[in-house]
Amino acid sequence: MWNKIISIIVMMSLMFMPVVAYAEESIIPPKGKITGLNYGERAPYAGVLLNSVAAAKLLTSKEYSEKEWELKLKYELAKLSAELNLAIETQKVSYSALEKKHTTLMSIKNNEIDRLANIVSSKKDYSIWWASGGVIVGVGLTLAVVYAVQAGNK
Repeated sequence: MWNKIISIIVMMSLMFMPVVAYAEESIIPPKGKITGLNYGERAPYAGVLLNSVAAAKLLTSKEYSEKEWELKLKYELAKLSAELNLAIETQKVSYSALEKKHTTLMSIKNNEIDRLANIVSSKKDYSIWWASGGVIVGVGLTLAVVYAVQAGNK
């Protein structure tokens, strides 16, 4: 009976223990260690001693920073290209709209000119009658003035 109780307690405690406790490697990455050396200490040269983790981080950070800058450059170029293509397409659409507007206005203007030319050409020419009427009225006024002057002198 005690064996069953103990086995249940052990199973329950194992169930509630975090899984990380059973892992062989740590989830948290190891930190690199950098040590400064002076000449004469246990190294053949003066400089900086890196452990394998710090050396790996140093080498990969350079590789990743180059890739990061390449990606950033590609992104910025693509963004500028998209903006310029948008501006070009906007100007093309604006140009075609203005071209249609110009064509329509020219068509309206030409139609109006043709309409007015037809009106002018279809009217009869009364210029001879106007000229004749002007001459007759002029002669009549001249005679009336002469008669008035002669009647005023008598």
